[in-house]
Amino acid sequence: MPAQIPLVTPRDRVARRGAVLVLMVVMLPVLLIIAGFAINLSYMELARTDMQIASDAACRAACRTYARTNNQAEAIQAAKDAAKANPVIGKAMTLRDQDVVFGTSMRPDVSSKYIFSPGDTPFNSVRVSLDAAASMSLPLPIRMGFSDVDFKPSQIATATQAELDISLVIDRSGSMAFGSDEPVNEILPPRRAPKDWTFGDPVPPGSRWLEAVVAVHDFLDILKSSSARETVGLTTYSTNAINDIPLTIDYDRITDALGVYSNAFKEGATNIGDGIGFGVNNLITSKDRRKWAIRVMIVLTDGIHNWGPDPVGMAYYAVDQNVIVYTITFSMEAEQSRMQQIASVGFGRHYHATDMASLRTAFQEIARNLPVLLTE
Repeated sequence: MPAQIPLVTPRDRVARRGAVLVLMVVMLPVLLIIAGFAINLSYMELARTDMQIASDAACRAACRTYARTNNQAEAIQAAKDAAKANPVIGKAMTLRDQDVVFGTSMRPDVSSKYIFSPGDTPFNSVRVSLDAAASMSLPLPIRMGFSDVDFKPSQIATATQAELDISLVIDRSGSMAFGSDEPVNEILPPRRAPKDWTFGDPVPPGSRWLEAVVAVHDFLDILKSSSARETVGLTTYSTNAINDIPLTIDYDRITDALGVYSNAFKEGATNIGDGIGFGVNNLITSKDRRKWAIRVMIVLTDGIHNWGPDPVGMAYYAVDQNVIVYTITFSMEAEQSRMQQIASVGFGRHYHATDMASLRTAFQEIARNLPVLLTE
Protein backbone atom coordinates (compact mmCIF):
# COMPACT_ATOMS: atom_id res chain seq x y z
CA MET A 1 0.00 0.00 0.00
CA PRO A 2 1.22 3.49 -0.73
CA ALA A 3 2.38 5.49 2.32
CA GLN A 4 -0.26 7.70 3.71
CA ILE A 5 0.54 11.43 4.09
CA PRO A 6 -0.43 12.58 7.57
CA LEU A 7 -3.07 15.20 7.55
CA VAL A 8 -2.36 18.63 9.12
CA THR A 9 -5.38 19.76 10.98
CA PRO A 10 -6.30 23.40 11.62
CA ARG A 11 -5.49 22.82 15.27
CA ASP A 12 -1.90 21.81 14.31
CA ARG A 13 -1.49 24.96 12.22
CA VAL A 14 -2.56 27.15 15.11
CA ALA A 15 -0.13 25.38 17.43
CA ARG A 16 2.77 25.95 15.04
CA ARG A 17 1.95 29.60 14.57
CA GLY A 18 1.85 29.96 18.31
CA ALA A 19 5.30 28.38 18.67
CA VAL A 20 6.76 30.76 16.04
CA LEU A 21 5.26 33.75 17.81
CA VAL A 22 6.74 32.63 21.11
CA LEU A 23 10.15 32.20 19.42
CA MET A 24 9.92 35.69 17.90
CA VAL A 25 8.97 37.18 21.25
CA VAL A 26 11.97 35.48 22.85
CA MET A 27 14.45 36.33 20.04
CA LEU A 28 13.42 39.92 19.32
CA PRO A 29 15.08 41.39 22.44
CA VAL A 30 18.22 39.37 21.66
CA LEU A 31 18.30 40.73 18.09
CA LEU A 32 17.77 44.26 19.37
CA ILE A 33 20.63 43.85 21.84
CA ILE A 34 22.93 42.54 19.09
CA ALA A 35 21.93 45.42 16.80
CA GLY A 36 22.54 47.89 19.63
CA PHE A 37 26.00 46.47 20.26
CA ALA A 38 26.81 46.68 16.54
CA ILE A 39 25.69 50.31 16.34
CA ASN A 40 27.63 51.24 19.46
CA LEU A 41 30.78 49.48 18.24
CA SER A 42 30.58 51.29 14.89
CA TYR A 43 30.11 54.59 16.71
CA MET A 44 33.10 53.89 18.97
CA GLU A 45 35.31 52.96 16.02
CA LEU A 46 34.31 56.13 14.17
CA ALA A 47 35.06 58.20 17.28
CA ARG A 48 38.50 56.62 17.62
CA THR A 49 39.25 57.32 13.95
CA ASP A 50 38.16 60.95 14.30
CA MET A 51 40.23 61.21 17.48
CA GLN A 52 43.31 59.89 15.65
CA ILE A 53 42.85 62.41 12.83
CA ALA A 54 42.41 65.29 15.28
CA SER A 55 45.44 64.35 17.38
CA ASP A 56 47.66 63.86 14.30
CA ALA A 57 46.61 67.23 12.87
CA ALA A 58 47.15 68.98 16.21
CA CYS A 59 50.66 67.64 16.84
CA ARG A 60 51.79 68.27 13.25
CA ALA A 61 50.52 71.85 13.46
CA ALA A 62 52.29 72.39 16.77
CA CYS A 63 55.57 70.88 15.55
CA ARG A 64 55.60 72.90 12.33
CA THR A 65 54.73 76.12 14.14
CA TYR A 66 57.40 75.61 16.79
CA ALA A 67 60.01 74.81 14.12
CA ARG A 68 59.10 78.03 12.31
CA THR A 69 58.71 80.39 15.29
CA ASN A 70 60.58 78.77 18.20
CA ASN A 71 57.60 79.94 20.30
CA GLN A 72 55.81 77.42 22.51
CA ALA A 73 52.72 79.59 23.03
CA GLU A 74 52.17 79.90 19.28
CA ALA A 75 52.72 76.16 18.84
CA ILE A 76 50.14 75.33 21.53
CA GLN A 77 47.62 77.67 19.92
CA ALA A 78 48.23 76.03 16.53
CA ALA A 79 47.52 72.64 18.12
CA LYS A 80 44.29 73.94 19.67
CA ASP A 81 43.14 75.42 16.35
CA ALA A 82 43.89 72.18 14.49
CA ALA A 83 42.03 70.08 17.07
CA LYS A 84 38.93 72.28 16.79
CA ALA A 85 39.11 72.14 12.99
CA ASN A 86 38.92 68.31 13.11
CA PRO A 87 35.79 67.44 15.14
CA VAL A 88 35.20 64.08 16.77
CA ILE A 89 31.70 62.74 15.92
CA GLY A 90 30.76 66.27 14.91
CA LYS A 91 31.98 67.83 18.17
CA ALA A 92 35.00 70.13 18.44
CA MET A 93 37.73 68.96 20.80
CA THR A 94 39.17 71.41 23.32
CA LEU A 95 42.87 71.05 24.04
CA ARG A 96 44.37 72.30 27.30
CA ASP A 97 47.86 73.77 27.51
CA GLN A 98 49.05 70.75 29.48
CA ASP A 99 47.89 68.45 26.68
CA VAL A 100 50.76 69.74 24.47
CA VAL A 101 54.18 68.53 25.63
CA PHE A 102 57.51 69.54 24.10
CA GLY A 103 60.50 67.21 24.07
CA THR A 104 63.00 65.33 21.97
CA SER A 105 62.51 62.23 19.80
CA MET A 106 65.54 60.30 18.64
CA ARG A 107 66.31 56.88 17.18
CA PRO A 108 69.71 55.16 17.09
CA ASP A 109 69.32 53.50 13.68
CA VAL A 110 66.91 52.86 10.81
CA SER A 111 65.38 49.76 12.40
CA SER A 112 64.55 51.47 15.70
CA LYS A 113 61.48 53.45 16.70
CA TYR A 114 61.67 57.08 17.73
CA ILE A 115 61.80 57.47 21.52
CA PHE A 116 60.13 60.59 22.96
CA SER A 117 61.71 62.26 26.00
CA PRO A 118 59.54 65.07 27.42
CA GLY A 119 61.28 68.22 28.50
CA ASP A 120 64.67 67.54 26.91
CA THR A 121 66.10 70.53 25.03
CA PRO A 122 66.56 71.65 22.34
CA PHE A 123 63.08 70.51 21.33
CA ASN A 124 62.54 68.70 18.04
CA SER A 125 59.26 66.96 18.90
CA VAL A 126 55.75 67.68 20.18
CA ARG A 127 53.33 65.20 21.79
CA VAL A 128 49.60 65.91 21.90
CA SER A 129 47.20 64.03 24.19
CA LEU A 130 43.51 64.21 23.27
CA ASP A 131 41.15 63.07 26.00
CA ALA A 132 37.40 63.15 25.45
CA ALA A 133 36.82 62.83 29.20
CA ALA A 134 38.63 66.14 29.74
CA SER A 135 36.90 68.14 27.04
CA MET A 136 33.49 66.71 26.19
CA SER A 137 31.03 63.86 26.59
CA LEU A 138 30.31 61.27 23.90
CA PRO A 139 27.10 59.43 24.88
CA LEU A 140 26.60 56.10 23.15
CA PRO A 141 23.77 56.18 20.57
CA ILE A 142 22.13 53.05 22.03
CA ARG A 143 21.99 53.22 25.81
CA MET A 144 20.72 49.69 26.36
CA GLY A 145 19.58 50.47 29.91
CA PHE A 146 22.83 52.19 30.99
CA SER A 147 21.79 55.82 30.74
CA ASP A 148 24.80 57.12 32.62
CA VAL A 149 27.45 55.45 30.39
CA ASP A 150 29.45 57.73 28.06
CA PHE A 151 32.24 56.72 25.68
CA LYS A 152 35.43 58.58 26.59
CA PRO A 153 38.25 57.76 24.14
CA SER A 154 41.76 59.19 24.33
CA GLN A 155 44.57 59.39 21.81
CA ILE A 156 48.26 60.33 21.86
CA ALA A 157 50.21 61.51 18.80
CA THR A 158 53.80 62.69 18.45
CA ALA A 159 55.30 64.71 15.59
CA THR A 160 59.04 65.06 15.07
CA GLN A 161 61.17 67.20 12.83
CA ALA A 162 62.61 64.74 10.35
CA GLU A 163 66.28 63.86 10.16
CA LEU A 164 67.56 65.30 6.90
CA ASP A 165 70.36 64.90 4.41
CA ILE A 166 70.58 68.31 2.70
CA SER A 167 72.31 69.29 -0.51
CA LEU A 168 73.01 73.01 -0.99
CA VAL A 169 73.39 73.83 -4.70
CA ILE A 170 74.72 77.38 -5.11
CA ASP A 171 75.19 79.42 -8.31
CA ARG A 172 78.71 80.82 -8.73
CA SER A 173 78.29 82.08 -12.32
CA GLY A 174 79.89 85.38 -13.27
CA SER A 175 76.71 87.38 -12.66
CA MET A 176 76.94 86.57 -8.93
CA ALA A 177 79.77 89.13 -8.74
CA PHE A 178 77.24 91.91 -9.35
CA GLY A 179 74.97 93.48 -6.75
CA SER A 180 71.35 92.37 -6.44
CA ASP A 181 70.30 95.97 -7.14
CA GLU A 182 72.20 96.34 -10.44
CA PRO A 183 71.78 94.76 -13.88
CA VAL A 184 74.51 92.48 -15.18
CA ASN A 185 76.77 94.13 -17.76
CA GLU A 186 79.19 91.77 -19.50
CA ILE A 187 81.45 94.65 -20.54
CA LEU A 188 81.63 96.79 -17.40
CA PRO A 189 82.80 95.49 -14.00
CA PRO A 190 80.34 95.39 -11.09
CA ARG A 191 79.46 98.81 -9.72
CA ARG A 192 81.02 98.14 -6.31
CA ALA A 193 84.21 96.52 -7.67
CA PRO A 194 87.55 98.18 -6.93
CA LYS A 195 89.38 99.92 -9.73
CA ASP A 196 91.03 97.49 -12.16
CA TRP A 197 89.00 94.59 -10.70
CA THR A 198 88.85 91.46 -12.85
CA PHE A 199 87.53 87.92 -12.50
CA GLY A 200 89.88 85.87 -10.40
CA ASP A 201 90.18 88.65 -7.82
CA PRO A 202 88.25 88.58 -4.53
CA VAL A 203 84.53 89.02 -5.19
CA PRO A 204 83.44 92.69 -4.89
CA PRO A 205 81.74 93.86 -1.67
CA GLY A 206 77.95 93.94 -1.87
CA SER A 207 77.92 91.22 -4.50
CA ARG A 208 75.15 88.64 -4.86
CA TRP A 209 77.68 85.97 -4.00
CA LEU A 210 78.57 87.49 -0.63
CA GLU A 211 74.88 88.03 0.16
CA ALA A 212 74.24 84.37 -0.66
CA VAL A 213 77.08 83.36 1.67
CA VAL A 214 75.45 85.31 4.52
CA ALA A 215 72.10 83.61 3.83
CA VAL A 216 73.74 80.16 3.87
CA HIS A 217 75.33 81.05 7.23
CA ASP A 218 71.85 81.84 8.56
CA PHE A 219 70.56 78.52 7.29
CA LEU A 220 73.37 76.57 8.93
CA ASP A 221 72.93 78.46 12.22
CA ILE A 222 69.30 77.34 12.39
CA LEU A 223 70.33 73.74 11.73
CA LYS A 224 72.92 73.98 14.50
CA SER A 225 70.20 74.96 16.98
CA SER A 226 68.13 71.88 16.15
CA SER A 227 68.43 68.73 18.24
CA ALA A 228 68.09 66.68 15.04
CA ARG A 229 71.31 65.59 13.35
CA GLU A 230 71.25 67.18 9.89
CA THR A 231 74.00 66.41 7.40
CA VAL A 232 74.72 69.05 4.74
CA GLY A 233 76.68 68.84 1.49
CA LEU A 234 77.74 71.64 -0.86
CA THR A 235 77.59 71.72 -4.66
CA THR A 236 78.45 74.86 -6.64
CA TYR A 237 78.06 75.45 -10.35
CA SER A 238 78.86 77.88 -13.15
CA THR A 239 79.83 76.46 -16.56
CA ASN A 240 80.63 73.24 -14.71
CA ALA A 241 79.37 71.86 -11.42
CA ILE A 242 81.54 70.65 -8.54
CA ASN A 243 80.67 68.67 -5.42
CA ASP A 244 82.74 70.80 -3.05
CA ILE A 245 81.82 69.14 0.26
CA PRO A 246 80.17 65.72 0.76
CA LEU A 247 77.48 65.32 3.40
CA THR A 248 78.87 66.35 6.78
CA ILE A 249 77.84 67.56 10.22
CA ASP A 250 80.88 69.87 10.30
CA TYR A 251 79.19 72.96 8.87
CA ASP A 252 82.43 74.96 9.04
CA ARG A 253 83.60 72.95 6.04
CA ILE A 254 80.69 74.42 4.06
CA THR A 255 81.49 78.01 4.99
CA ASP A 256 85.22 77.50 4.41
CA ALA A 257 84.52 76.17 0.89
CA LEU A 258 82.35 79.17 0.09
CA GLY A 259 85.14 81.42 1.37
CA VAL A 260 87.56 79.96 -1.18
CA TYR A 261 85.35 81.24 -4.00
CA SER A 262 84.93 84.59 -2.26
CA ASN A 263 88.71 85.07 -2.30
CA ALA A 264 89.08 84.24 -6.01
CA PHE A 265 85.80 84.59 -7.89
CA LYS A 266 85.87 83.40 -11.49
CA GLU A 267 83.65 83.96 -14.51
CA GLY A 268 81.31 81.28 -15.85
CA ALA A 269 77.95 80.40 -17.41
CA THR A 270 74.82 79.21 -15.57
CA ASN A 271 74.57 75.42 -15.73
CA ILE A 272 71.61 74.77 -13.40
CA GLY A 273 71.03 71.28 -14.84
CA ASP A 274 74.47 70.00 -13.86
CA GLY A 275 74.14 71.75 -10.51
CA ILE A 276 71.02 69.71 -9.76
CA GLY A 277 72.52 66.48 -11.09
CA PHE A 278 75.71 66.84 -9.07
CA GLY A 279 73.69 67.82 -6.00
CA VAL A 280 71.63 64.63 -6.28
CA ASN A 281 74.77 62.53 -6.67
CA ASN A 282 76.23 64.19 -3.57
CA LEU A 283 73.19 62.98 -1.61
CA ILE A 284 73.33 59.40 -2.85
CA THR A 285 77.10 58.80 -2.87
CA SER A 286 78.41 60.59 0.25
CA LYS A 287 79.72 58.08 2.78
CA ASP A 288 77.78 59.81 5.58
CA ARG A 289 74.40 59.50 3.82
CA ARG A 290 71.72 57.83 5.96
CA LYS A 291 69.15 55.35 4.69
CA TRP A 292 66.42 56.66 6.99
CA ALA A 293 67.01 60.38 6.36
CA ILE A 294 64.81 62.52 4.10
CA ARG A 295 66.76 63.89 1.14
CA VAL A 296 66.39 67.61 0.48
CA MET A 297 68.00 69.87 -2.10
CA ILE A 298 68.06 73.69 -2.14
CA VAL A 299 68.99 75.23 -5.50
CA LEU A 300 69.92 78.92 -5.70
CA THR A 301 70.37 80.87 -8.95
CA ASP A 302 70.53 84.53 -9.88
CA GLY A 303 70.13 84.04 -13.62
CA ILE A 304 68.88 82.03 -16.57
CA HIS A 305 70.00 78.51 -17.42
CA ASN A 306 72.28 78.85 -20.46
CA TRP A 307 74.58 75.83 -20.41
CA GLY A 308 74.36 72.08 -19.93
CA PRO A 309 71.42 69.66 -19.53
CA ASP A 310 67.80 70.75 -19.08
CA PRO A 311 67.32 71.52 -15.37
CA VAL A 312 63.65 70.43 -15.43
CA GLY A 313 64.73 67.02 -16.72
CA MET A 314 67.30 66.84 -13.93
CA ALA A 315 64.54 67.66 -11.44
CA TYR A 316 62.80 64.44 -12.52
CA TYR A 317 66.08 62.63 -11.88
CA ALA A 318 66.06 64.11 -8.38
CA VAL A 319 62.52 62.83 -7.81
CA ASP A 320 63.57 59.36 -8.99
CA GLN A 321 66.19 59.43 -6.21
CA ASN A 322 63.59 60.51 -3.61
CA VAL A 323 64.93 64.06 -3.33
CA ILE A 324 62.66 67.00 -2.42
CA VAL A 325 63.75 70.10 -4.36
CA TYR A 326 63.42 73.68 -3.11
CA THR A 327 64.42 76.54 -5.42
CA ILE A 328 65.40 80.16 -4.79
CA THR A 329 65.72 82.83 -7.48
CA PHE A 330 67.76 85.90 -6.58
CA SER A 331 67.85 89.24 -8.45
CA MET A 332 65.76 90.80 -11.18
CA GLU A 333 67.29 88.68 -13.99
CA ALA A 334 66.53 85.30 -12.45
CA GLU A 335 64.23 83.01 -14.45
CA GLN A 336 61.45 82.47 -11.95
CA SER A 337 59.10 80.43 -14.14
CA ARG A 338 61.60 77.63 -14.80
CA MET A 339 62.67 77.46 -11.16
CA GLN A 340 59.03 77.35 -10.08
CA GLN A 341 58.55 74.38 -12.41
CA ILE A 342 61.60 72.63 -10.95
CA ALA A 343 60.25 73.05 -7.41
CA SER A 344 56.84 71.78 -8.51
CA VAL A 345 58.36 68.68 -10.13
CA GLY A 346 60.48 68.15 -7.00
CA PHE A 347 57.52 68.45 -4.57
CA GLY A 348 59.22 71.41 -2.91
CA ARG A 349 58.59 75.14 -2.93
CA HIS A 350 59.96 78.11 -4.85
CA TYR A 351 61.10 81.38 -3.24
CA HIS A 352 62.05 84.63 -4.96
CA ALA A 353 64.41 87.13 -3.34
CA THR A 354 65.16 90.63 -4.56
CA ASP A 355 67.77 91.65 -1.97
CA MET A 356 69.86 90.22 0.85
CA ALA A 357 67.09 90.61 3.44
CA SER A 358 64.57 88.60 1.43
CA LEU A 359 67.23 86.04 0.49
CA ARG A 360 68.06 85.48 4.16
CA THR A 361 64.34 85.16 4.92
CA ALA A 362 63.95 82.53 2.19
CA PHE A 363 66.74 80.36 3.60
CA GLN A 364 65.41 80.80 7.14
CA GLU A 365 61.89 79.78 6.11
CA ILE A 366 63.17 76.67 4.37
CA ALA A 367 65.22 75.70 7.44
CA ARG A 368 62.20 76.14 9.72
CA ASN A 369 59.70 74.40 7.48
CA LEU A 370 61.58 71.26 6.54
CA PRO A 371 59.60 68.02 6.79
CA VAL A 372 57.82 66.91 9.96
CA LEU A 373 57.13 63.19 10.64
CA LEU A 374 54.45 61.53 12.73
CA THR A 375 56.52 59.26 14.96
CA GLU A 376 53.79 57.96 17.31
